[in-house]
This record gives sequence, C-alpha cells and structure tokens, in this order.
Amino acid sequence: TVPAAMESVWSILTDYDRLAIHVPNLMESRITQRNGPGSAGDGKFRCRLFQKGAQKIIGFDFSASVTMDMTERLISSGERCIDFKCVDSQFFNTFDGRWTVKEQAGPTGEPETVCSYTVDVRPKGPVPVAALEWRIREDVPTNLRAVKAATAKIDAPTTLPLAAKSLASIQGGGANGAVASSRLGRVLDWDRDETMAKYL
Repeated sequence: TVPAAMESVWSILTDYDRLAIHVPNLMESRITQRNGPGSAGDGKFRCRLFQKGAQKIIGFDFSASVTMDMTERLISSGERCIDFKCVDSQFFNTFDGRWTVKEQAGPTGEPETVCSYTVDVRPKGPVPVAALEWRIREDVPTNLRAVKAATAKIDAPTTLPLAAKSLASIQGGGANGAVASSRLGRVLDWDRDETMAKYL
C-alpha cells in the first residue's frame, strides 16, 4: 500500500514518457503512438509505449526492449487500471498484464492506495526462464518502493511530479513449452521487504 490518494499514484504510473527517471535500469520509456483522443491519465487514454531496460541475469548483462499497447480503464470511482499488451519485441513472445490502483481508508482514516501489477512473460529464444523469473521476483520490492517514493515527492510542496514503475506478481513460460510461474499472494510491505533489486 502507498500512504497517498489514488490520484497521486495514478499520475506517476501514467507519466509514460518519464518512467525511466525513477525506475532503476529502465533506460528508456516513450510514447510512440497515441491510439485515440484524450490525454495520459484521463482513464480512457490509449497509446503505444516503447521501453528498454538492462539487467544482469546469472552474471550476464541482459538488455531487452518491448513495445506495448497501453489502455487505461476506470473500474469505479475508487479503482483504476492500465492494461498492457506486447505488440513487438525481439526478446518476448508475450509481455502482457495489468496495473491496478485502488483507494481505501487507512488506519487513521486518511486515504491510501493499494497498487498491484500482474504480468505474463514468455521469452523468445534460449533465455533461461527460471533465471528470468527469479530476476523479476527479486526486483518487485524495489520497484514498489520507487512508486511509493515518487508519490511522496509528488505530494510534497514545491516538488514536480515524478514517475516510476513496479512489479508485484509474475507468471512466466518458456519458448519450448517449459512453464515457470510465481505469484505474490499479498500486498508487499516496503519496510519489510527492502532487500531486492529492479527488473527491466
């Protein structure tokens, strides 16, 4: 959970062209095409987004890029989501999933936001699926902390909006039919899980 209103978290997640500012090892993030009217963050915005990242997997430098169609949706007055689907990548057959943000009342009555992320990953070629899955799972807490930190900055006086990205759960499958999957069945606590590093 993030101790802030949903609008603050949402403004970070939909700042598509600046996501690389606060996401470790995300080298580039930019809108390449707008797929309809409106603007980012309005809850109906659709665009094509290119992202490129770099990471180490079992001691080797691994750089990957993916182009995704992003679709914002208003689920209810207190819940929104961003669906994404891979449309082009040299590294992934599938990189599809959803961001969800949901506002609720915190222990003191102040608004807080539950932020979750689910992705189905199927790599192309001789990528070690288990190692890739392990890398993504390790990177979950750092990315979630990045969202939390960026939200705190956007809510602070005289601070400009910032951007971040995170991962909260993963399912993965290999190109040869081997399947590796893992899902975090709880909301992560950044203060308790601060030991891992970031994915692409």
